[in-house]
Amino acid sequence: MRVKRVVLDNIRSYTHAEIDFPSGSILLSGNIGSGKSTILMAVEFALFGLKRSELSGASLLRNGADKGSVGVFLEIGGREITIGRALKRGSSSVSQEAGFIEENGGRKQLTAIEIKQRVLELLNYPKEALTKNEMLYRYTVYVSQEEMKQILLGDKEARLNALRQVFGIDRFRRVKENAKIVSSKAGERKKELLGSTSDLDAKKNLQASRAIELDSVLKELGEAEPKAEIAAKEAENARALLESLEQDIKKAAELRKELAVCEQKARLYEIQKANEEKELKRLGEKIKLNSSELISGKDFAKELSERRAKIRQVEAEMNAVSAKIHGLNARKNACGELKKKISMLDKCPACMQDVKEEHKQRIHSAEDEKLAEIEKEFNLHSGSEKALREAVSKINDELDLIYEEEKKELLAKASLKEAEEASRLKSSVEEKLKKAGDELLAATEKKEALIAGLAMYAELEKKHVEAKKALEASGSALRQVEIRKAQLEAKKEMALKAIEEIANEIKTKEELKKKLEKVSMLKEWLDYYFMQLADDMEKTVMAKAHSEFNLLLAKWFSMLVDNESVAIRLDTEFTPVIEQNGYEIDYGFLSGGEKTAAALAYRLALNQVVNNMMSDIQTKDIIILDEPTDGFSDEQLERMKRVLDELSIGQVIIVSHEQKIESFVENVIRFEKSGHESRIA
Repeated sequence: MRVKRVVLDNIRSYTHAEIDFPSGSILLSGNIGSGKSTILMAVEFALFGLKRSELSGASLLRNGADKGSVGVFLEIGGREITIGRALKRGSSSVSQEAGFIEENGGRKQLTAIEIKQRVLELLNYPKEALTKNEMLYRYTVYVSQEEMKQILLGDKEARLNALRQVFGIDRFRRVKENAKIVSSKAGERKKELLGSTSDLDAKKNLQASRAIELDSVLKELGEAEPKAEIAAKEAENARALLESLEQDIKKAAELRKELAVCEQKARLYEIQKANEEKELKRLGEKIKLNSSELISGKDFAKELSERRAKIRQVEAEMNAVSAKIHGLNARKNACGELKKKISMLDKCPACMQDVKEEHKQRIHSAEDEKLAEIEKEFNLHSGSEKALREAVSKINDELDLIYEEEKKELLAKASLKEAEEASRLKSSVEEKLKKAGDELLAATEKKEALIAGLAMYAELEKKHVEAKKALEASGSALRQVEIRKAQLEAKKEMALKAIEEIANEIKTKEELKKKLEKVSMLKEWLDYYFMQLADDMEKTVMAKAHSEFNLLLAKWFSMLVDNESVAIRLDTEFTPVIEQNGYEIDYGFLSGGEKTAAALAYRLALNQVVNNMMSDIQTKDIIILDEPTDGFSDEQLERMKRVLDELSIGQVIIVSHEQKIESFVENVIRFEKSGHESRIA
């Protein structure tokens, strides 16, 4: 991997910066606090994202800014890679947003975790490195000198575990732990299998017992077969006899039915014959009755018409007389009214003169004369009216007599017509009577024949009852045989099923027994061979790493410290041991430059050992040294040039405020800070 360019927006003290990184050795120069370390933090953030305890969003995002971003342009394995990550300030914290990775011009938007996963793939780091806080990157590419000193002086067990992870040796420990888990599971499985196979012999004995039971059932079943056939044949014969008798019963029932029909017809023919004889007698009586002598030949319609005309004439005369009588009554009433008014009148209403009594008398006399004439005429007309009423009554009596004579003549004519009709129907009734007699005779003969035919079925019911009992007996016997046969078949199926189940159980248990043997062998192999092998491999690899680490540590320390009396070596726990004149001394008794030299030597040795052990990782050709010469004397600074020449790494990035180092490197990038803002000088 090689860093080619870094672009910052609102990152710590930078508002915007674009820094190009060439190959070879590069010095990031500037005063303390000018923003040099920010560049290294930004590169780590782009590769692996935020880490709560070490690299938080709040420590990266510029104060007062709501958003920020880092873009890093890399060359990895000959491919151009660009990684972009963004930060966003929320109400209570700073979080990272989705970013991108661009490979050979193709950009993909990814989540923070997806970017980290892809980076580890590109760097060809082991998959488990995703959960190791980028320890491999820290120990091979970039860690501050102060952090390395803390590693040297920290807890031995923590350091050893960290080195195991960096070297990839901790996988042997995981292998052993996993092997113990597998061995434990195998032990549990072995117990389960022992429990499952403990009754294998008992199952085999049970299988043999079930086989004996099956043979007994098959034997009894074989004896039941002929019995069933005999019982079935007897039942079939009884059924055939019963069916034959039932056919005869059916025929007898049909004869009885036919006899009943025949008897019914005979009764109907008898009734029909009697009815025809009765009808014939009635017709004879009608023929004898002849009413022709009662027919007078009168024209009753003419006589009735004449009488009705005469009545109308008399009624007209009577109406005229009644009208005259009515008029006379009116005149009579008028005279009475006039006399009454004159009697009561004192003055004339026309001339208003007094009416004298003589005048009243004259008027009364005149009116009385009129009344006498009216009364005479009234009596004359009343007598005429009475005579006319009597004439109408007489004519009505004559009409009633004519109506009676007409009615009698009509009845006589109807009787004559019925006699004629009876004469016409007599021959038809005689023919029907003859036919009814013939059919009655035929029905009677057929009835006698049917009665004779039924005589042969007299014993049929008794035979049917006997045959039915025989069928029930044979059916019962057959059912008993079939029930026993079914029971035996069920026993046979149950025995076969039980034998099959036992056989399957035996097969399963034998397979489990084979698995038990395999599990036992596996547990024994894990316990007595594999874990010992893992121990041996771990010791071998650790010993190789220790040997190489020890040589490289001594080499780099001797190059940085010009004091033959002081030497450094690793103990078995990879702790650096300082010796002076053959005696061990405490790390704290070293000078500041010697302490820095020990930390740097440890760092460089660790870098080489890891790169040698993991030849496929893509960070072998880059190293970042943060303030590697802190506390160095001028002589040690001169020795630093030899160290850089000896490294032979494609890109070495050094962060330092030591101006003398500028003469050791191929490229220098200067930084300055003004007004809380960093920039390239």
